[in-house]
Amino acid sequence: MEFKIEGIWSPMPTPLDRYGKVDIPKIGAVVDYLIEGGIDGLFPLGTTGEFAMLDREERRTVIREVVESAGKRVPVLAGISDPSLENIIEFARDASAAGADGLVATPPYYYSVGDEGIVNHYRNIHEHVELPLLIYNIPEWTHNPVSPTALKELADEDIVAGMKYTENNLFNLLRYIDVAGDRIAIFTGSDAMALTCLEFGGRGAVVSMSNVWPAKAASIFDHYREGRIDEARKAQKELLPVIEAVGIGHFPAGLKEAMAQVGMNVGGVKKPLEQASRKERNDIRRLLEKTGLSLNRRLRT
Repeated sequence: MEFKIEGIWSPMPTPLDRYGKVDIPKIGAVVDYLIEGGIDGLFPLGTTGEFAMLDREERRTVIREVVESAGKRVPVLAGISDPSLENIIEFARDASAAGADGLVATPPYYYSVGDEGIVNHYRNIHEHVELPLLIYNIPEWTHNPVSPTALKELADEDIVAGMKYTENNLFNLLRYIDVAGDRIAIFTGSDAMALTCLEFGGRGAVVSMSNVWPAKAASIFDHYREGRIDEARKAQKELLPVIEAVGIGHFPAGLKEAMAQVGMNVGGVKKPLEQASRKERNDIRRLLEKTGLSLNRRLRT
């Protein structure tokens, strides 16, 4: 599948049933909901998808169901992150066999590595995969940031096709965009900087808010691409209550609660992650009421 790495993409949550198992029938419903809302691409098994809590079979199942449900309507970038290179290679093979269009991997995490270790990590993945490979640069969670120097080296060697940079740091975002040039796609993972990334030459955003209000999130890119900057700014501002709501509690509990409140219940979070408390659910409700979205009458118990 030929596809452009641009636009507003959804980092999909993994639907779970009451027992904490992957809710397979629900995956298709979420995919339809996001695509019908205008989302440009899907990224399952990222942080939002609780990838680190899922075993190999669960990951394989999620990718297979997302790809089949998407049916080539939008591209699917599959998360393959893990501290172990051997595991990443196996996850990559599974994703390729399932029909994913590209792969996304964080730097190694838990143990610290420097620029050389990060560059070699992506070189090693690249040697074993044929699909486009994107970096998932999320320093707060991996504690191993991909520096602009490392990114330049990877771009010079044509190792990666893009990078999702998840941090509320405009200075660093601009540095990455400058280094990338036209060679690789830079996405922001910061919900608040979706439009900012586009305005400074990035390709788009992979943002959690798109799971709650996909049509409004997708409109940021649509308006920007068509030159309606004021409308794009308006859409970004209108999403502020959603951005605040999905960040309540211990991520991704707030996101999953917000989705339930707008009628797309994807269940709770994997243990030992913490569910949203009653107070947090009420806080999310108050924020979402500001958007004018149609909400469920009753909160989940």
